[in-house]
Amino acid sequence: MLAYAQIQVSFPVSRAVFQRNQANNATIRITGIYTNSVNRIEAKVNARDGQGTSSDWQVIQSNPQGGTFAGDLTVQGGWYNLEVRGMSGDQQVGHQVVERVGVGEVFVIAGQSNAQGINRTSPGATDDRVNAVNYYDRFDSQNDPPFPQFQKLESHIDVAPRGEGSWNWGMLGDQLARRLNVPILFFNAAWSGTAVRNWRESIGGGTSYSIYIPAAYPTGQPYANLRIALQFYAHMLGVRAVLWHQGEADNFANTSADSYASDLRTVIDRSRQDSNKNVAWVVARASYDDFRGSDQNVLAGQNQVIGGNNVYPGPNTDQIQIPRSSQSDEVHFGPGGLVEVANAWNNSLNDAFFANAQPIAPALAPSVSVACADNNNLRLTVNGNFSAINWNTGENGQTIVRGAGYYQAKVKDGNGNTLFSAPVRVSDAPSIAASGPTTFCAGGSVTLKSNYTSNITWSNNFNGSEQTINSPGTFSIRYRDVSGCEFSSGSVNVAVNPLPGAPSINAEGPTTFCQGENTVLVANSGFSYNWSNGDRGQRIEVRSPGTYSATATDQNGCTSPPSSTINVVVNPLPPTPVIATSGPTTFCADQNVTLTATQEQAYTWESGQSSRSITVNQAGNYVVRTRNVFNCLSAPSNVVSVVVNPLPPSPRVTANGRTTFCDGDQVTLTAESPLEKIWSTQEKVPTIIVTKSGNYTARVVDNNGCFSPPSDNIRVDVKPLPSEPVIQQVGTYTLEATGTLLGDMYYWQRDTDSLGIQKNFIKATKAGNYSARSFIVYSSDLTCYSTPSASFQFIPFTDNQGLSVYPNPSPEKEVILETFEDLKNALVTVYTLSGQQLFTTTVEEFNERKRLDLRGLAAGSVIIQVRSANFNVAKRVILGW
Repeated sequence: MLAYAQIQVSFPVSRAVFQRNQANNATIRITGIYTNSVNRIEAKVNARDGQGTSSDWQVIQSNPQGGTFAGDLTVQGGWYNLEVRGMSGDQQVGHQVVERVGVGEVFVIAGQSNAQGINRTSPGATDDRVNAVNYYDRFDSQNDPPFPQFQKLESHIDVAPRGEGSWNWGMLGDQLARRLNVPILFFNAAWSGTAVRNWRESIGGGTSYSIYIPAAYPTGQPYANLRIALQFYAHMLGVRAVLWHQGEADNFANTSADSYASDLRTVIDRSRQDSNKNVAWVVARASYDDFRGSDQNVLAGQNQVIGGNNVYPGPNTDQIQIPRSSQSDEVHFGPGGLVEVANAWNNSLNDAFFANAQPIAPALAPSVSVACADNNNLRLTVNGNFSAINWNTGENGQTIVRGAGYYQAKVKDGNGNTLFSAPVRVSDAPSIAASGPTTFCAGGSVTLKSNYTSNITWSNNFNGSEQTINSPGTFSIRYRDVSGCEFSSGSVNVAVNPLPGAPSINAEGPTTFCQGENTVLVANSGFSYNWSNGDRGQRIEVRSPGTYSATATDQNGCTSPPSSTINVVVNPLPPTPVIATSGPTTFCADQNVTLTATQEQAYTWESGQSSRSITVNQAGNYVVRTRNVFNCLSAPSNVVSVVVNPLPPSPRVTANGRTTFCDGDQVTLTAESPLEKIWSTQEKVPTIIVTKSGNYTARVVDNNGCFSPPSDNIRVDVKPLPSEPVIQQVGTYTLEATGTLLGDMYYWQRDTDSLGIQKNFIKATKAGNYSARSFIVYSSDLTCYSTPSASFQFIPFTDNQGLSVYPNPSPEKEVILETFEDLKNALVTVYTLSGQQLFTTTVEEFNERKRLDLRGLAAGSVIIQVRSANFNVAKRVILGW
């Protein structure tokens, strides 16, 4: 940031708080550097959230010199963002904002552990305006601390130079910030377990011993921390008062009132002498522990000091959190007690205190004068008289001569009070960076670039920050910085070498070939070569397509123009084919697999075939290569391994009975083999029972899943049974057996008597239960029977004189005649109602129904007469109606 910012403020830094005076303002010395020419430095403050009085831009330094500035701005009490800018006429040339800079109240804390804090768990400040320096000297030295870095007073931080955590001070800071409406800054020099005499004895580097254990404090401690807080921190920032809380250890030590008062006055006087400031003190009344209670001698000694010579009364903490062991231990405050202590301190630091306790104003940092010196150096001088000057380089003189860098001096007055000077940045010497080698070949160039962009002059009178050089020469630059001093760079020499002539090249073989093949290109001898593909040899093996040329490089590294070109064409190979299979490549001898190669122009199988697809049933490894339109041969495909397993022998199949039989019977077939059997019925058992017609074979399957050829065929012929008859009465005396499959003949029964009739109908003249069973004769030794029909109960009709004629009327003029008795040679005659004979016929035997066709007669009523020996019956019938 220091190297590139046009304005850089070095002080104040963020969260620095300056002690205000009784008029509620402070004069702040603002220091920093600028890197571009300016004729004035201006500053202003902007109040944060209304917590202060904003100002307009004010000139803090006119015509600054040497790139460093130091100027003063008077600021009202409040919390601000500080803005600083550099101006050149009406043009702003740099600007910086330092957030959170305050004018308010600064306190230094001293005493023992109830001042120092014993942990880092107490509540931190809630108000953003309460601040501290997070630093703790772990070596307890008497040396100056580093340049302060401020932050909000959180619970866990250290509080320079030796405080531990926020303790009650964060809460006190919140109350003061709200009440006074200004920021608060604490420094804490307290030391746990110290008696007042330890502070007095350690003045001037003395050694003091603990009252609790036989051990010495570090040399000069604890007083040295108070001195550092006043000479280092309070000197640059100002201070309102020292807040003293100490006395519990003197209760333990039985310190008398006069001794306590004498020791404390000595410490106060020495602190003012060392800082050369009449710093106000605020003394708490503190002596209590749970074992001893309050010590009146200690309290009396504290009261003797209060009221005299700018010493003010602090709180009486012996009244707070009694007893303490219920919250913490016998001495220290617990959480509730810390709240009360903060409140008590706030009540002691009342309006009367702030009206009477005269604040110490912040000291102003010294400025630095800058003058030119030889060899790219500047002469830096701290302005003012100081007893000690220590530069950040380690040098001690008031004036130093230095080259590029950032410089600041720490100065001390005769009392040892410390300040930091305004900083100075000595510019880097100008330098020239080359974009590449400064010796190059004709046609080349190099860009020379300055590390500065303005106020520079090149040795060839060029004024820009960079230039491109293509001819030989020696170059340097001069730079004038903001101090007006000139700095010179080193020289850069540029040399240019001539180019060699172009080489010739030729090919030793064809320049068109398939991928994987090559040709050799050769350049004429005498030079080192640079081929267009990056190769460096005189002869190069070329496998990739492209246009090839070469340049020659001489001993100076100069490269010739390129040679003529040779065009190399590399025809691509077909993609490596992939063999796809139509199915498994391990199969049985009665199967095969089709192997298909990736589509291409031509195919060459290692097995000799040249088609894209081949069907194989022989074991072996199959590989194919393809050729494309360039006649380039592909790489071999993947290997497909074909494994062919032999078939097991067919089983022997036998039948244990006849293979032609009636439906409902069966035959058992047996396959003989030690392997698993599979019948043509898909059954997987050695023996099957067959009940249906068909051709039956068996196969076996081995452990490879191969099936044998089918066994010899066994034909099974299952003859159908005639269907179970259904008996119907189809005439007055006629019963008929019907079914979906008629038998050849029938067996009839009436009740239990066999009737000996084999036709599908019978003439029934006797009452009873009739049944029938049909059968089909398939061969001399095979007859198939149906199941018996259901019984049909028949009762003969006897009220018709033994003759039945129907239908009557007969629209079709056809009638059926049935007689109860089996008449022999019966004469059937048809008469008109008037007796005229119309038709006559003879029936040899009336043992079944007889159909009489009278369609040749006119419609009307007729008489049909049946006569035979001992029988003569006539019936009137209507025809054609």
